[in-house]
Amino acid sequence: MTNAIKKDYNLFIGIDVSKVVFDVGVVNNAGVRLGHKKFKNDAFGFESCLEWLGEFYSEGEVLFCMEHTGVYSRLLGMFIQDKGFDLCMESGYVIKRAGGIVKGKSDKIDSFRIAEYALGNRFKLKLAELYDKRLIELHDLLTTRTRLKTSLRALTTPLGELKNYGGEENYKLVEKGCKEAIEGLKKSIKDIDKIIDELIEKTSGLKERVELVTSVKGIGKVVCLWMIVYTRNFTENTNARKFASLVGIAPFEEISGSSVRRGSHVSNHAHRFLKGLLHASAMTAIKNSPRIKDYHTKKKKEGKKGFVVMNNIKNKMVQTVFAVVRSGIPYDEDFIHQKAA
Repeated sequence: MTNAIKKDYNLFIGIDVSKVVFDVGVVNNAGVRLGHKKFKNDAFGFESCLEWLGEFYSEGEVLFCMEHTGVYSRLLGMFIQDKGFDLCMESGYVIKRAGGIVKGKSDKIDSFRIAEYALGNRFKLKLAELYDKRLIELHDLLTTRTRLKTSLRALTTPLGELKNYGGEENYKLVEKGCKEAIEGLKKSIKDIDKIIDELIEKTSGLKERVELVTSVKGIGKVVCLWMIVYTRNFTENTNARKFASLVGIAPFEEISGSSVRRGSHVSNHAHRFLKGLLHASAMTAIKNSPRIKDYHTKKKKEGKKGFVVMNNIKNKMVQTVFAVVRSGIPYDEDFIHQKAA
């Protein structure tokens, strides 16, 4: 996201995207609802939408705002950016909370509410960064790999339980029926890994970035690639604190008046999948990094609880990764900063 958002927009276009169609609501800078129309969620619908919007503006700036709806809104968002328009991609949860108490709901109403959200928050909104095809490809490959690994575990885990506790004869019957599926899933995972490696090789600077990040003890290749996707290859618009907030390892204080003193806690509004990956990385680091192991022991002696210590380690690892990327120097376990020497 970029903070360089313009503040002289004449039109605010709210788009409510669904699988097959998308609704467009148009609001001017005075808050007047000018029009609404529904379009097919395909290339022809995109062009038709742009042609229809020409009725409402002849000059001045236009801001498009739409919810994150995963793959359903991807091509439309890319089309809008390709045409040179400013685009804001916002969380549906945020838009809903910003609307206050509302009654009634329809796709038409939602499109206008999105446009009005953009109008009311135009000084705070962050424009979506221009899409990167390589990062989108990497995200899709990693997501597919995760699905394949989940499907594989769904077969192999109960099969192992059946072998140990359900009887050898029953195990052999079920194993025979699942054998081809398991082998197919394993082959697909290997194929996906190969495609990911090829993508890394042909993407400028990506191989070197992966080598840098994976030099940090506990950060494996898959975790590194997920971090690259969600930091947009560690662009200048992100940092360790923002990433820690995203994955839910940054503490926030809860204080109000003279009676509310809940201390500092992590938020549940977080990317739990990434947090889980970092937890596994922290466990690996405790075993394989003497420095992290000593840090873990030190925090435990201080009386910190288990998950608090793990959270501290995750934060330390995230800070280390960003420092390594910033410096361009691989991680050195024995490195001691001059100020700490």
